[in-house]
Parts: sequence; structure tokens; C-alpha cells
Amino acid sequence: MLTIKQNNFANYYVETGNASEAYRRAYDADKMSNEVINVKAIELLNNGKITVRVNELKEALQKKSDITKEKILAELDAIVFADIRDYVEFDGSMLHFKPFTELTDKQAKAIESIEQGKEGIKLKLHGKNWSIEKVCNMLGYDMPTVIENKGNQQINISVDGKSIELK
Repeated sequence: MLTIKQNNFANYYVETGNASEAYRRAYDADKMSNEVINVKAIELLNNGKITVRVNELKEALQKKSDITKEKILAELDAIVFADIRDYVEFDGSMLHFKPFTELTDKQAKAIESIEQGKEGIKLKLHGKNWSIEKVCNMLGYDMPTVIENKGNQQINISVDGKSIELK
């Protein structure tokens, strides 16, 4: 069984995603240094009972929100595979926007904004780079970044299996 403060910490951690902030809210930490707060917060996260409670809260929140990885991937899929030719036609001399009513739901999801500017209508699609990175991260296509500190002399960084050495 958790204490009231431990339970509050778990709730604040799920709310903020920041263990130190959760600790500050749940405990009297006004006179503590940031380093002490960080250590105490990590200790709480390493407590098995608190970890179980955090996982329960996250699971309940996920069920309540009805947001799934599959839904997120479907949204990102619309952005990743968006093609400008789905939105405009070129008649040999001018570009023309296709009627908005002809867009599919998937095509509409890829649109970040539409605005009337001085030079006409501007259509902006969501950024593909960020979306591709997010999909790769969610599906585990990218290898983790590893940073190895070897004293004050050099740092080895490994990204996607490629090593970079900084001196």
C-alpha cells in the first residue's frame, strides 16, 4: 500500500511526465537542491509499488482516452505518404487546387493549414521528416543513440550503428 505522498507522486508523474516536478508537488521540497530532488525522485520511480501504480494510472488513462498506437500510426501514415499531386493539378501553365470536397479523409489529415495570403491561397502539409522519425521510433526501426564518456579526453557517440568520436 502506498502512502498518500507516494500516491500523489505517482499521479503527478503521470500528469507531468517529469519525476522531479512530481516530487516537488507531492513532497515538501522547497528547501531541497535540484540534485537532491532528482535523486529522491529516481528513488521513488525505482520503488516497485510506485512503478506498479504509475503503470496502472497510465493504463487507465490510455483506456479512457481511446488513443492507441494504431490510431497514432494511422495519423502519421497520412502525413508520411502525402503527395502534393493529391492537392493540386498542373494544366501546363498554372497550378490549380483540387476541390476540397474531393479530398479523402486521409488527405485532409495531412494538411497543417490553409490560408489566404497576398499571393493567393497557401496550402501547407504537415512535416514529413518529423513524422517519419516518429514512425521509425514507434516501430523500433532506429537503433538507439549511445553516448560513452571516456573522461575528459573523448566522447564516442553511436547513432544507427555508426560511431562518431569527439575529442
